[in-house]
Amino acid sequence: MSTGPSWKMLCEYGGLSEYEARVYVSLIEAGAMKASKISAMCGVPRTKIYSVLEKLIDMDLVVKIPGDPRKFAPKPPRDAFETYLSSYQSKARNLLLTVSSLEKTFEETTIDMPKRAELWVMQKRDEILEKIHELLAKAKSMITIVTNEEGSILLYKYFSRLFGELKEQSVKIRFLVPSGSSNRFVLNELRYTCTVQHLDISLPIIFLDVDRSRFILASLKINDYSTSSGMDRAILSDDQDLRNMMFSILCDRKIETLTSRRTGA
Repeated sequence: MSTGPSWKMLCEYGGLSEYEARVYVSLIEAGAMKASKISAMCGVPRTKIYSVLEKLIDMDLVVKIPGDPRKFAPKPPRDAFETYLSSYQSKARNLLLTVSSLEKTFEETTIDMPKRAELWVMQKRDEILEKIHELLAKAKSMITIVTNEEGSILLYKYFSRLFGELKEQSVKIRFLVPSGSSNRFVLNELRYTCTVQHLDISLPIIFLDVDRSRFILASLKINDYSTSSGMDRAILSDDQDLRNMMFSILCDRKIETLTSRRTGA
């Protein structure tokens, strides 16, 4: 009894009933046969086999072979299903043209609509560090990092080697971070692989922007440099409006601070 996928595909795409598909596939596999042998091979009841064969003959899929006993043979599949194949190809072309036309209309009518962006929320430091590593490793040209003293120590502790690898790949890394007694050594080391710029910020955060396309904003537990902290929280997003807003809020602080220092305010 045929249990392979061929007869099922003929049912789904060739317009045949299960019995018709089983009979046709059995004839393809075994060649010309008499009705009783076809029935035994494909599992179609003897009471149904002749009506099924007649239907297949009407569909030009099977032919009778004169003689005694009378036998039945399949027509070559490509010839037998040429009409079906042509029909599907025509339908596929028409559907493609319709979809293309609808896509063009969609783009024209939704040009001013806000684009859907993805936002992931992460908890626990190990998960956040894993995602930071993933983004850093995929960086192509530019990385901007805004953080406080503790954040710079944490990032140096876990990613200093990766920073060196990224520099060798010509990826530019810019740190915006305050300088203090706790991270002075770290900043001196980071200068070998990164551009370090002063930024007065005390918030325990890490803002990591990669290629101006995706960013992470993490809130850190204070005075904790382990990987197992469960108090950290972070978001990851590719929303450009949100990215630009965060970048402006955080990085514009540097410009204001430098201006104040120059004017003696």
